[in-house]
Amino acid sequence: MTRANIEQAKFVPWFAKAGAACSIVPIARFIGPHIFALKGGGYGCLFALNGIDEEGLTDQELESRVRSIEGALRGLPEGYCLYQYTRVMSGFELPRQKTYRNPVTQAFVDNRLDFLQEKAGFRRIDLHWCLTLEPSKSKAFDRKPQQNIADTSRMLVELQKSATILEGHLGSLLGLRLLNKSEAFQFFSYLFNLEEWASQAQPRDDTGVDRQIVSNPVAWHSDHLRVGKRYVQMYSLKTTPEASRPCLFSGLLALDCDSILCSTWRPKSTTAARSEIDSQEKFISFFKVGVLTRVMSGRDTASLETGAGAKAANSSVDDLSLVIRELEKKAQGEYSLRLLLAANSSEQLRNTASAVHRIFVDARAQVIEETLGNLWAVYAMCPGI
Repeated sequence: MTRANIEQAKFVPWFAKAGAACSIVPIARFIGPHIFALKGGGYGCLFALNGIDEEGLTDQELESRVRSIEGALRGLPEGYCLYQYTRVMSGFELPRQKTYRNPVTQAFVDNRLDFLQEKAGFRRIDLHWCLTLEPSKSKAFDRKPQQNIADTSRMLVELQKSATILEGHLGSLLGLRLLNKSEAFQFFSYLFNLEEWASQAQPRDDTGVDRQIVSNPVAWHSDHLRVGKRYVQMYSLKTTPEASRPCLFSGLLALDCDSILCSTWRPKSTTAARSEIDSQEKFISFFKVGVLTRVMSGRDTASLETGAGAKAANSSVDDLSLVIRELEKKAQGEYSLRLLLAANSSEQLRNTASAVHRIFVDARAQVIEETLGNLWAVYAMCPGI
C-alpha cells in the first residue's frame, strides 16, 4: 500500500472499511450433536417449531396456550437469551406429476402452474427459536483457568437441561423440536447469505463454522446493504406495541420480498429489575426540574412540585410503582425486535418501505429504518450478541 493510500485510508469512515465477513458471525464451532459454542464464551442451540394455528380456536383456548408458553419461558433464569425467528421466503413448489398421459391435461396443468407462480405470490414460512446461555461479563479477567473450566461445564449442563425441559414442555403444544448441527448450520447459513442454496449447505468440520457459513460478500451503502446479489434493509423497533395479540405483525407476510423477523428476550431477575427501577426513580426525581429553576426557587421547594415537568416526573414514578407490583406476577427482561428485508433490487426495497411502516403503525409501535446502523442491525440478529 502506498503512502498516499495510507493517508487516504485515515479519512475512510469505520463503516466503509473492508474486513473479513466471517468476523460478524458469532458462532465458533459445534461441540456436540446439538450445541454450538459462541465466540463470546457462551453456548447455544436451535429449535424448529410448527407454531399455533389460531383459526378454529376460541379466545379462552388461545389465552390458555399463551399462558403455557409464558410459564415455560419464565423458567429461564438470568443469563439466557431467546431469539425468535420468523422466516418468510417467496415461492412454493406445488405438488404435481412429472408427466400426464393426456396432452390436454398436461397443457392445462403447465399453464395453470405457470400462472400461479407468476401471480399468486406464494410464500413459505418457518419458525425457529435459538436459546443461548452467556457468561457474566463482570470480572471476566479475574477468574482463574480452573474456575473457567468449572463455569464452562456448568453452563453446558444447564443449557442442555433447559433445552430438554423446553422441548418437553412445548413439544406437543408448539411442535418444538431440537435441531441437529447440520440443520442449525443450514439455518444460520441462510441467515447470513440470504440465498436458497445456502439452506442446503452442509458443515465440513465442527470447527471454523463462521468461515464455513460465509459464502457471500457484504457491502455497505448509504441506504441499504448488499449481501451477495441481495439488497438488504433493516428495521429496528423503537417502542414496544401498546397491546399484544396473536398475529400482531401478520401483515409482513404479504410483503413483496423475503423477510426475517427476529425478536430477542433476555430475562432479568427480580433483584436486577428492582435495581434498575431504583436507578430510574432517582434519575427522574433529580431531573424533574432544571438546575437553574432550583437555584431561582431558593428555599421555596414547594413551588417546584407545581410545574409541568414535576407532574410528568411524578406520573413516571407512578408507572414504576406499577412495575414493582407486577414483579412477582410477570417476567421482566429486555425485549428487542428487528426486521430484515431481502430484495432483488434497491427499487423493490424502496417500494416496500411504506408498507412496512404502515404495518407497524397499525400495531401501534414505532420502528426505525436503519441507515448507518444497517450492518450492526444484521449483526445483532445473530445469537450471542
